[in-house]
Amino acid sequence: MPPGPGPLTAAVVDLAAIAERSYDPRLAEVGRRCLDRLRIPLSIALVGRVSTGKSTLLNALLGRKMAPTDGRECTQIVYVFRYDPHTTATLVSRAGSERTTVDLDDRSRLPADFDLPASEISYIDVTMPLPLLEEVTLLDTPGLASAETQNSAATERMLHDTEESAARADALLFCVNGPIREDEAAAVRAFSGSRGAKRLSGATAIGILTRADQVAQDPLSSWTAATGLARDMAARNTELFSTVVPVVGLLAETAETGALREPHARALGELARAWSPDVAHDALASPMMFREEGGPVEGPVRTELLDLLGQFGVGRMLDRIRSGTRPDVVSLTREAAAASGLAAMRTQIRRSLGSRSDVLKASGALEELMESAYDAGDRSLYDAAQSMLDRPEMFPLKVIGMGRQLATGEVKPPAGLVEQAWITVQTGLPRTTKAEASRAAAEWKRWAELTDSAGQRLARVMVRAWQLAAESKSGEGPP
Repeated sequence: MPPGPGPLTAAVVDLAAIAERSYDPRLAEVGRRCLDRLRIPLSIALVGRVSTGKSTLLNALLGRKMAPTDGRECTQIVYVFRYDPHTTATLVSRAGSERTTVDLDDRSRLPADFDLPASEISYIDVTMPLPLLEEVTLLDTPGLASAETQNSAATERMLHDTEESAARADALLFCVNGPIREDEAAAVRAFSGSRGAKRLSGATAIGILTRADQVAQDPLSSWTAATGLARDMAARNTELFSTVVPVVGLLAETAETGALREPHARALGELARAWSPDVAHDALASPMMFREEGGPVEGPVRTELLDLLGQFGVGRMLDRIRSGTRPDVVSLTREAAAASGLAAMRTQIRRSLGSRSDVLKASGALEELMESAYDAGDRSLYDAAQSMLDRPEMFPLKVIGMGRQLATGEVKPPAGLVEQAWITVQTGLPRTTKAEASRAAAEWKRWAELTDSAGQRLARVMVRAWQLAAESKSGEGPP
């Protein structure tokens, strides 16, 4: 069963229950939505420009080809994947949120088409008995932009649905194919003006370089280039991502879903025996050259290998076979999983997001409740939320809020201080001595005298963060 709410989340549940009983219908709806949100595991939305490999990555995480990836209308819909002992799918319409059971195929996969057009579907609710979904709820979003349908109604709807899903998530996996420029930058700018942008910050988002096998012109050297690019992107975009992780989405999907079959393994073994490393390198320069290079294995099977592994994956499997890996399904699937980078990505997600699940969930819900209480003129609820935020145990929520201030540019500390603030948001300050903490806190106090009220609030958070860093060093607990 999914774990119960953490202590911070449990405290916000009480506040959401009060909002649910409000006479103001909008505030009551927000209360109901927050209660639903707080009662499920950490909610993570996969966001990014259209065709950045979001659904392929999601299938790899699920270990099953559930999310559509074929570019048809079914990819223009939001999918919610959550835990349940039974595998089910339910279509939720936009009109009155009517729910209709979706028939899965004989492999328990989603159909490519639904009874309603995408414009009339709010989302598809999918439940599965997976250990991963006991820890997180995953949202697969349509995408942020499309060059082919730039101003179409479908694009506007997809953008709206993506933004709303992100706004209701606790954290984001922001999928990109390369450096944040051109189409990627346009998508980020469009997203930055939406409600969902509150989750696109170094506090609550991880960048995923989903096609690490396509970063370099030479597919076989792409992984090395991708790891360097990911480090550079993380350093240049601290306001957007806590980190950037490279992954070969196609290779991960093939490995985790068990798509590799014995004929594919045999074909790879034959090619490894027939081709020298130099011949293989030249053949893998392009899909056409790979299909046409002389040697064993018919063209259709070579095409299947590219569809399953890509040029990088085929090259890596040939290298591993030459190094002694047996050319069988089990061995090559294990090698594909290792080469995909998915394990490192999972570790990073757990470290950056999963370990802070309680804080992220409580922060997102409390923020929404405070905004709605303010808009509804419910001063009592607003003051109760503010009072809750001021409790010592709620300090981690203030750190998340500081991340949003930094990401939006509301507060711009000077060089030296801004780096400290981002470290606090993303990993927490390292343990330190009281003397060092006092020195650092004094810097923040001096800057606070020169800045506005928003900067002063952020400075107070940093002063407290340094105090806690010193207390943890000495073994003292928070007061």
